[in-house]
Amino acid sequence: MKSFQIGYLGIGPSRISGGFHLRYPISSPIHISKIQATLIGQEAITFIFHDDLENRKNTFYSQTQCIYNSSSSDFTPITSLDLNFDFNLDDDLPPSYSSSQVNNTPLSQDIIKYKIKITIFRKCNIFKLQGKNKIVSTICQIDRYSLPSIIKSQIIGGGLLMYRTESNKVKPNSKLDLVQSEALLPSEYIDMNSIIIIPLTLDLPDLNMKIEKICVVIKEYQTFKETVKEKEIVYFNESQKILDYTLLGDDIDIIKSYNQYLIELKLDIPAFDCTNKRFQAFEGVRIMKYFNVRHALKIKIMFENEGQLVLQRDIWLQRSLSEKKILKGRENGYIY
Repeated sequence: MKSFQIGYLGIGPSRISGGFHLRYPISSPIHISKIQATLIGQEAITFIFHDDLENRKNTFYSQTQCIYNSSSSDFTPITSLDLNFDFNLDDDLPPSYSSSQVNNTPLSQDIIKYKIKITIFRKCNIFKLQGKNKIVSTICQIDRYSLPSIIKSQIIGGGLLMYRTESNKVKPNSKLDLVQSEALLPSEYIDMNSIIIIPLTLDLPDLNMKIEKICVVIKEYQTFKETVKEKEIVYFNESQKILDYTLLGDDIDIIKSYNQYLIELKLDIPAFDCTNKRFQAFEGVRIMKYFNVRHALKIKIMFENEGQLVLQRDIWLQRSLSEKKILKGRENGYIY
């Protein structure tokens, strides 16, 4: 079985469902009292810290169900069993997540992972060196989804204002601090595989100031950290570009009125399976002990001989479904 997940976690009821099949020869049956299935969710990392191999692990989810009980009070000889398990998922569970870094820490790539563990309570056999429990397990991929931004967010007042960051590079005696800027996002929710338009307004203190280029970047930031004795220790801190868009000054369509410029930035947001198959939607998940993911959109406006102006806003990238799938999902009860 390639996937155990049924439904769209994050926007509708979702569950993990599958089967466990057991086969033993008739001449050598296994003696069982019961069998349990457990779905376990962990955030974990393995890394080098001060020349030592370190591990951090936290089980944030565990659900167990009994899928077989012996009909007698003793162990029952079994040669063939076909069993089913079914776990309802909490709406705020995070998705499975693997680091995109290959040649850097962490040493283990699966930072958030789920597994299905089957525990067989069997008769102990010291001659065969068999303990009383036999455990088998498999990794279980869990994906998370979002509703399209047009459904989730209706922004009043024309958009969300981006703000200037501390990363603005200003040369001595630069006029950059006198530049008045305004960039409006249509929503804090941005759908993968969509097109968004960001109106950018610039009031320049000098008509001779010239835009060299404008860069727009959407990044995903990943951190794995803990607080020990009021001190924050960061074990993993990386970022990945989702979108990198550059517009040269000569190619910018500008509507000019006196020293005011109006520029429309049209961004083609890639589909999640075109960027990195590790991409997941994290909006609405429970707070984790160690791991955190956030997304940010930055606009870098670079002026000739004056430095650069940087605007930023935290956003939620959406792994959303098409309207057709949403309508069909709601008809079938898969989406709230």
